[in-house]
Amino acid sequence: MTNVRAWPPRRYAGKVSELARMRTDLATDLHGFVADTVDSVVLCGSELFTNCLRYTASGRGGGQVIRTLWAIGDRVCVGFTDDGDTNGRIPQIPYARTVQEWASAEGGRGLLLIEATATVWGHRPVCGCCDLGRHTWAAFTLPDPPGLPETA
Repeated sequence: MTNVRAWPPRRYAGKVSELARMRTDLATDLHGFVADTVDSVVLCGSELFTNCLRYTASGRGGGQVIRTLWAIGDRVCVGFTDDGDTNGRIPQIPYARTVQEWASAEGGRGLLLIEATATVWGHRPVCGCCDLGRHTWAAFTLPDPPGLPETA
C-alpha cells in the first residue's frame, strides 16, 4: 500500500514579507523528513513563491498565494497557486539566451535552480478558459527507505 499524506493548504498575503513565514511553515510541516530534502523543498518553494509575487496579480495590492504540500509513495510535492493576470506568461526556463544575456539576466535563474534540484516540476492553469491563476509545483524523491515520517 502506498503511503499518502496531504497537509492543509496555507494562504499567504502576496507580500515579500510573507516569504520568511512561508519558509518556516514549510520546514515545520516537513518535520521528520531528511534534512537535505527539507532544505531542497524550502529552497525551491521560496523560488516558486517569489515567482507568484513577481509575475502575477498575487504580488499586487490584496493578492495572495496558496501553498499546497503532499507526499505520496517516495515523493514529496510542494505547489503554489497564484492569482493570475500574467499577461500570457507561463513559467518556463529561457533556454534561448546567449551567454551574455545570462550574465545580465535578472529572471529565469530560479526555474533553473528548481529544475536542477527537483525530481520534476510543472504547472497548470486553475481554469483553462481564462487567466484566474496558475498552480506551479515541484516534486522531490525521498531518500531510501521510502515512506513518510510518523505524524506528531
